[in-house]
Amino acid sequence: MFNFLKNLLEKASNDWPSAGATELPWRKVGLSESQFMAVVLMLQLAEADFNSAEQEHDWVLNYLLKEYQLSPTDAEIVFNAAATQAADATCLHAYTSKLKMLTEQQRIALLEQLWQVAYADGQVDPNEEAMLRNVADLLFIKHSDFIKAKLAFKPT
Repeated sequence: MFNFLKNLLEKASNDWPSAGATELPWRKVGLSESQFMAVVLMLQLAEADFNSAEQEHDWVLNYLLKEYQLSPTDAEIVFNAAATQAADATCLHAYTSKLKMLTEQQRIALLEQLWQVAYADGQVDPNEEAMLRNVADLLFIKHSDFIKAKLAFKPT
């Protein structure tokens, strides 16, 4: 019961425009909250191996340009906002809770995109794989789908 009320209040406060609040940069370019949270997760994953790989960041920027058809300027704005949010993150639940509303196929597609980020630098660090496992668990993705996504993007 308490969780239901907490979730209801969180949703209401997220949807309620605060008086005098500045507009969020990702909303200005037309992204939804779930799209932005996916980008934040991608950047958290890029930092999970404690090695900020340029290839991983490039992959995320290209994703913003191609998937959401953002201009290079808008992609940089979203990337920087997501990087700031990812750097301030203390847990995955804050972001994955916003993504649970996605359909099962959308959640699996997100996991596949996260695997692509992990493989962008040519190797998957054990910390990246552990984070991906946690994300899959938090998004209620079956282990078989987790393994399929992992193998689908594994470099040969």
